[in-house]
Amino acid sequence: MICPDRWSSRHVLPAFLVSLVATLAGCGGSSTTPPIDDRVPVLSVPIVDLALLTDFLPFGISLSPGRLNPTFELRTAGDTVSVRAAGPGTVINILGNPEADAEIHVRPTDAPDYLIIYDHIVSPQIGIGQSVTAGQVLGRIGPWVPGMGRTELQVNHGSGQSAVALCPRNFGTAAFNAAHDAAFGRFPARGASVCVTNSVQP
Repeated sequence: MICPDRWSSRHVLPAFLVSLVATLAGCGGSSTTPPIDDRVPVLSVPIVDLALLTDFLPFGISLSPGRLNPTFELRTAGDTVSVRAAGPGTVINILGNPEADAEIHVRPTDAPDYLIIYDHIVSPQIGIGQSVTAGQVLGRIGPWVPGMGRTELQVNHGSGQSAVALCPRNFGTAAFNAAHDAAFGRFPARGASVCVTNSVQP
């Protein structure tokens, strides 16, 4: 596109068109609107063996009055199941939980506005600052009740008080989503979809 200030006197445009062209082309000016970072994480690997699930709490289901589930909560028939990274990223924090397990925070590769949280992990096999790949073992599933384990996958956008949890399905590959849809279908009492809503305040 030709910038308006480069047009010769033989090319005359109405003033509003000149202004529009300058705005669209950004000729010699600066925008006051910050660029939108539309990079998003990609989730390609189920974090546990979905064949072992005994329950699947969908994103957005009511956990108690006024509290919605901000995760995929996955429960298994044992507490020795490996938990894997759903996608690539860098471990930025590992927090201890009152349940004597851990919460692992991973900043996705090329998606700095997001945070992937793997909750209820025991025996972490990674450390802060370490890069992880999709499918890499992070640790073992945390205990839920005797003979059962549970873990959670949470995708946050933003940080601090402005953070919002978004349904992991929004970021899944076709294979990732198909696997979770099929696993969830084994628990019809939990509803019709892995996403009851699109976003939850964590």
